[in-house]
Amino acid sequence: MPEQYEIIEATRTRIGPTDCWQVRQRRTDGEHHVTVFPAATLEWRAAEYDLDHTTEAGLNQILDIVLHEPFLPDPIEHRAQDPAAAKGLTAPSTQAIHGLRIGDEAPITLHNAPDRAAARAAHLERIEHAKRTRVHVIAPIPPRGKHNTGQAAARSAPDPLAVIRADHGITCEGVAAKRAMVEQARQQLATPLADTPPAPGTPSSFPETFGTPMWDAAVPRRNEAHRDSSGENPA
Repeated sequence: MPEQYEIIEATRTRIGPTDCWQVRQRRTDGEHHVTVFPAATLEWRAAEYDLDHTTEAGLNQILDIVLHEPFLPDPIEHRAQDPAAAKGLTAPSTQAIHGLRIGDEAPITLHNAPDRAAARAAHLERIEHAKRTRVHVIAPIPPRGKHNTGQAAARSAPDPLAVIRADHGITCEGVAAKRAMVEQARQQLATPLADTPPAPGTPSSFPETFGTPMWDAAVPRRNEAHRDSSGENPA
């Protein structure tokens, strides 16, 4: 059974130059767990996985993804237990990492997926698996009482994520710009599979070149290096 983390508040904060959201959760043992992420993370997820931030369902899905990503194991390092790979969501690896060679069959990630739809399917499968088996981040539990049940209880429960929904900062222009950067990075990573030498002037590394915090549990060291150099944590 997963452990439940109940959301109790969301506030703005700054870490160095980076504007962030801080979401505090209460664990079942009464202790608190805090998830902190750059405000721009929401727009990145919309771009990376083609999620529609203009609908309530789409925005809720983006928030759900971001709040559960800290509980995802590395899908490449733990590929034998990866729930997405178990459902056939695999593709040739674009990186030599964790014992894989370039071209070896590997779990689908944003970096090696044939398209963003496949990357989204794999990522959502991992999110749902984490919610079923590890940690499920939930909305506030309404107080119990004879006058506070059913729909009335749901209406009376505070929504600590309302402040994020009201000021998420995602724009169509921002998503489009980030989507273009994501595709540029994905094409660069796919180059070794095609055995095609890079064009003159093409950068040799990612994400330092593009400054694109594509989130991928398979490359925590790369994400950590990007955070340290830019002050922005992609997850």
